[in-house]
Amino acid sequence: MDTQILEDVGLSNTEVKVFMALLELGESKAGSIITNTKLQSSSVYNAINGLIKKGLLSYIKKSNIKYYKAANPETILDYIDTKKKEFEKILPELKIKQMNQEEEGVEFYKSYKGIRTMLRDLLIDAKPNDVYRYYSIEDPKKYDFVREKVYSVQKLQRVTKQLKSKAIFPESFRKIVPMSKTSEKRFLDMPLPPNSQMINNKIAIISWDDEPSGILIKSKSIYEQYTKFFDSLWKMGNK
Repeated sequence: MDTQILEDVGLSNTEVKVFMALLELGESKAGSIITNTKLQSSSVYNAINGLIKKGLLSYIKKSNIKYYKAANPETILDYIDTKKKEFEKILPELKIKQMNQEEEGVEFYKSYKGIRTMLRDLLIDAKPNDVYRYYSIEDPKKYDFVREKVYSVQKLQRVTKQLKSKAIFPESFRKIVPMSKTSEKRFLDMPLPPNSQMINNKIAIISWDDEPSGILIKSKSIYEQYTKFFDSLWKMGNK
């Protein structure tokens, strides 16, 4: 089970381990949690305190000994909703502080979590019918893994925002790329640029090495060059 999503919503790595352990163990003493997670006792107690503050863990005393219990997993949705409401309160101030027009620049990201953050930033200002262009990941061995771990979430964002998507794949991918009603596709039997996406004066370029890394370029002139080249390859591609 991929528990990364729990870290993405604000739990620490040790909090995730303790929470998952308690879901399996049920009502338990701290010692049982330490044994199950193989974490240091100080780390476990810090995680317990953090989970209690988040409303995701409770305890009762029996013979003056604390027994801890994980909250119903659905409580996490309440936690997320609370954080969302807290953020919405300060959002107007953040927007005021933001410059009216973003400066051009380059941002660097590392790790799967970093790449997901970069792709959210890429689409954050997108509006219905904006054209989203992208070159596929070039390694077929990594295609399914990356699609499931990263791009499945981004696809939902694209569909929700009602974007027009155009994708270019290597010809060798024709048999492994699933059918899609949300994206137009072209296939080319020639070397293609690395996995990259472009929309609204932004270009995201990703390297899927052992530790993924990416750069997000914000530049109207570079964006226009990239999309012009993409569109020329698009015309050459086969359906």
